[in-house]
Amino acid sequence: MTRYILHETIINASVDEVWKELIAIDEWKWNKWTKLKADNPTEGVKGKLLASFEGDDTWKEYDFTFGRVSESEHLLTWMGGVGPKDCLFSGYHTMQLEAMDESRTLLIHQEKFGGILPAIGLGLPFKILDRNYLLMNEALKNHVECK
Repeated sequence: MTRYILHETIINASVDEVWKELIAIDEWKWNKWTKLKADNPTEGVKGKLLASFEGDDTWKEYDFTFGRVSESEHLLTWMGGVGPKDCLFSGYHTMQLEAMDESRTLLIHQEKFGGILPAIGLGLPFKILDRNYLLMNEALKNHVECK
């Protein structure tokens, strides 16, 4: 069984303005729930994901690798897993932007979880993650719109 989280948010700014903030992973001060620590957001680059499940600066650390990153598609992906061939747990995270018009952008934020642990409801607090991904979307929206 695969689990999914999906949230879509309209941001009142151009796709290029939103992309500039999203791709600047070292500047995610707006994000109290997830930090990506890596040399740069490029496909194949490995890093550490810091997760604060309550947004309270209490962080858990996980290994991750950037998947496809495309400026032309406004696409940022990363993945991680546990166990041989990620059989216990895997996550594939996607944040993609779509221009709705010159001043509005659709943020599509999703994660697909696989492996034995998510299939039996274990591995991560999925309800909290679902909430946090929506909070991340809203925080990015507020950050960009208030600039």
